[in-house]
Amino acid sequence: MIPIISIIIINYSEKKLLSECLQSVKKTNYENYEIIVVDNKSDDYSVEFLNKEYPDIKVIKLSKNCGFAIPNNLAAKTAKGKYLVFLNNDTIVKPTWLEELLKCLEKDDRIKIAQSLLLKPDSSVDSSGDFIDHYGRAYSKHDIPKKPRNILSAKAACMIIEKEFFLDLGGFDESYFATFEDVELGWRCWLYGFKVILVPSSIVIHKGGETIKKLHNEISFHGVKNNISLRLTHLDFWDSCRTLFSMFFILFFKKFFRFSIVNEVDQKFNIPNISTVIKAFFWILKNLNKISKKRKHIRSRMTTKNQELKNLGLIN
Repeated sequence: MIPIISIIIINYSEKKLLSECLQSVKKTNYENYEIIVVDNKSDDYSVEFLNKEYPDIKVIKLSKNCGFAIPNNLAAKTAKGKYLVFLNNDTIVKPTWLEELLKCLEKDDRIKIAQSLLLKPDSSVDSSGDFIDHYGRAYSKHDIPKKPRNILSAKAACMIIEKEFFLDLGGFDESYFATFEDVELGWRCWLYGFKVILVPSSIVIHKGGETIKKLHNEISFHGVKNNISLRLTHLDFWDSCRTLFSMFFILFFKKFFRFSIVNEVDQKFNIPNISTVIKAFFWILKNLNKISKKRKHIRSRMTTKNQELKNLGLIN
């Protein structure tokens, strides 16, 4: 019997996008799946729409906007599937997307996470996997490989993971709220001795950033503090120090001189305001104890060193 796959979609006041996404999912040629939609207290009658048009879909209605990590973790715990798929509500999937993801995942026991090839509506590449650069910055590649390849982390716009493995990892880090939680999870997967891959034959159209636009200031804050936290927990000590220094130095020149002192990494870079950076810095200071405990926990389970990831080209 083919395994059940639980498709988890987080929604926040995007009924139109959600409708288009679900219409495409319903055309999937893989039959044994369930859909779980977690609604972050939408104000556009998204829940009523789901109850009326898709009574077969499981809906989890939250009392407030809980971001990305917490809703996905909640849904994962109730999911029936052997595998979980995290899918953004601003995506359109191709009919064979799910079958291709599963096929690659079941070829190798060490492969625990896989990402679809994400294309923009104009057919250009949105993401063919995430990596970390020399300065500790996460970035997406935009090429189209002919066959599956290793990536540091999978974009949670469309990624598949074994449910048991996801729960064993503790799910997404809920302190992240939104942004970088997928990078954190994929990187940790590698450090624990497993693999993350891109599956270019699984194609998903990703409109990108529709929900984030509504929460720009909040997302900017989480982006800065998550970026710092990620370096403190996952990088080796001296690399943490070096990349944090680089991060603030690069931000300083971007903010006050409006130019970059390093080559950009094929992504748009929104400059946070000073108050956002200060707020993020104080959050880090307040939570240093938790960050330290997480760092120790990761090292207690680590079987692969960052140097090996550098050798693989996952950290360049």
